[in-house]
Amino acid sequence: MNSKIIIGIPIHSFDNPMSRLSDSVDLKTRQNLQKALLVNTVNCFKAENVDIYLISNSHDVEIIADELNVRLFRTNVSGLNHEIIEFTTLIKNYQNWSICHADLPYLNKFNISVFLKEIENNKIVISKSDDNGTPLIGGSVFFDNFEYGKNSFNKHTGALKKQKIEFKQIYNKELYFELDTPKDYEIFIKNTPRWYKKLSL
Repeated sequence: MNSKIIIGIPIHSFDNPMSRLSDSVDLKTRQNLQKALLVNTVNCFKAENVDIYLISNSHDVEIIADELNVRLFRTNVSGLNHEIIEFTTLIKNYQNWSICHADLPYLNKFNISVFLKEIENNKIVISKSDDNGTPLIGGSVFFDNFEYGKNSFNKHTGALKKQKIEFKQIYNKELYFELDTPKDYEIFIKNTPRWYKKLSL
């Protein structure tokens, strides 16, 4: 353990990523975009003193983890929630933690730095996507009641209230805008972030 903060980034595989875009975006473009989003996410956190883990059972993700010089947490279970709950065995060894999805195109080093300060100073910090998902969550207290899927934000905040754990919601769009639906993709193309423009040159 090199840091007091651990970051978990779940990635299923690159076989059919961002499947909800499949009607409007071809497979190769989606694969390249998912990999680019992952690289940007890792690079944003790398500017800080954190330990980064990709959470996956995919060999392709393992290769990228090696290329990015980050660790792979290979789970023994299937399903996003089970995988992240298993990952929490590592969280117990750190003062602060975060689970961040790799489909947040407007992440940058500045807003991640601000977010990490927030999780150091709050029990739980959580963001809510437009479809009521939970793209980013972290904090300074242990939490393992993950319920990703439909309406996960309500499920997570409901669990926090039940456990009487105080939480702070993020309202910075850069930390909750997910590239998940065709409408999201249209917004992304119209407002392409600088890191993606560099890749397109």
